Amino acid sequence: MEEDNDRSGRRGESMELFARGPGERVLSRLLGIFGILLFGWMLWYSHANAATHFTSDWVVPLLVLAAAVLVLLLGSILGRYIGPKTFAAVLLLLTAALRLVWIVAIETKPVSDFFDMHSGALSAARGDFSFGTNEYFTRWVYQLGFTLYESLVIKLFGSSLIVLQLFNILFQMGTAVVLYKSAAKAFGEKCGRAAALLYAVYVPNIIMCSVLTNQHISVFLYFLGLYVLIRKRFVGKYDWLLIGLCFGVGNLMRPLGSFFLVGFVAYMALFLLMPRIRERSWPALAAKCIGVIAVYWLVQQAASFALVQTGVTPYPLANREPYWKFMIGLNPATVGGWSYDDTVYVLQYPIGEERNRVELELLKERLENKRQVAALFASKTKVMWGAEDSAPMWSLPELDRPSLYKRLVQAERIEYILLAFFGVVAMTVIAWRGVSAEASFFLLLLLGYAALHVVIEVQTRYRFDIFPCVIILQSVGIYALLGLFRRKERKRGG
Repeated sequence: MEEDNDRSGRRGESMELFARGPGERVLSRLLGIFGILLFGWMLWYSHANAATHFTSDWVVPLLVLAAAVLVLLLGSILGRYIGPKTFAAVLLLLTAALRLVWIVAIETKPVSDFFDMHSGALSAARGDFSFGTNEYFTRWVYQLGFTLYESLVIKLFGSSLIVLQLFNILFQMGTAVVLYKSAAKAFGEKCGRAAALLYAVYVPNIIMCSVLTNQHISVFLYFLGLYVLIRKRFVGKYDWLLIGLCFGVGNLMRPLGSFFLVGFVAYMALFLLMPRIRERSWPALAAKCIGVIAVYWLVQQAASFALVQTGVTPYPLANREPYWKFMIGLNPATVGGWSYDDTVYVLQYPIGEERNRVELELLKERLENKRQVAALFASKTKVMWGAEDSAPMWSLPELDRPSLYKRLVQAERIEYILLAFFGVVAMTVIAWRGVSAEASFFLLLLLGYAALHVVIEVQTRYRFDIFPCVIILQSVGIYALLGLFRRKERKRGG
């Protein structure tokens, strides 16, 4: 009886995993081919980078192999002996415990942008909103949303840093559950568990919980919106409202809403609207799509209006330097990373039309040498998807802990290579068989994000915003390898 149930479960997962029709199959296979290129790039360059952090060339593959065996064993055990409710409880406990130990043990002080936002939040909690007109917030007005969120938490629960860090843990716990549900919906229950487990133990996720970055809350909101979208294929009565609110509020926290909105529109057009172009349900579906965009826009306008009218800022919540990220991203001297020289140069000019003109001129100048631009794109992609994560730097900015720093980087490198390897296997399966629209959506977002960072500023910290897609997609590789080993066991057993 248990064997019959196991077979039935596998058939159910396969129905979730693979494409429902020829259109989905062709699109997902095409995306899978590009996915092989991206994950293959990640695997190749992260392995080369990892070798610089270990004393022997053999250590890295041996540790990755050991980690892969451990993950596959855990995946097999979790799939056979633990029910969904028990797994969810274990997932939440594990996610919270690892992060709580870190924030109690490590005293991370806010630095850089995090310091500016936290200082503004402390002022706002005291009723002083004059910070809204200082240089930082008049230049990056969109940072006000997260700053006011922090001020609300400080007002309600006190100014101790650990309170905000505990909220970071809560948002990551929520993200872990969302990833579990999303991967289970897209690929099946076993993939959902594999994705959630690896999210819980991924080192950068753990140690970034002590950093007061807006990424914790924004990632939760964006991926909650994505889950609402795929859970019923956008047929829920109020799905359009929930998605619009998640994307809209997420954008107030971290301005990536336009990226997720474009991804949403692409998914709707390619996988839901075009296949139904001749069906009666098409207009209603299109109206819901417009509804998401309208709700998102209304959230932005309402927040901007409120902040301007209350005197917090004279400017709307928008990017006042639209060319900055592109200008920095095309700087060959910093390989597309932040540039002190560029910052000093543009600050000579008043913000607005004059600074925009100067930044655009510099941007055009950097585009003139086509060969240099092509080489820069390749170098940036190596850094963005192959270099070590900067989480230890942000988590230990003023602490002299070189040994701990080294161990954290080494652990992250092994985990990252492992995820890249499973990702290559997953993309091979997708390119060969094709997967459902829900599964293809996460790959579409990841590829779009990678393409965007070819031209804009790169930091390995920015992987945090899209890494849930990596973790969801690589779970197919774990599922495929577990299935391969099971088939070999059955053949040996006769």
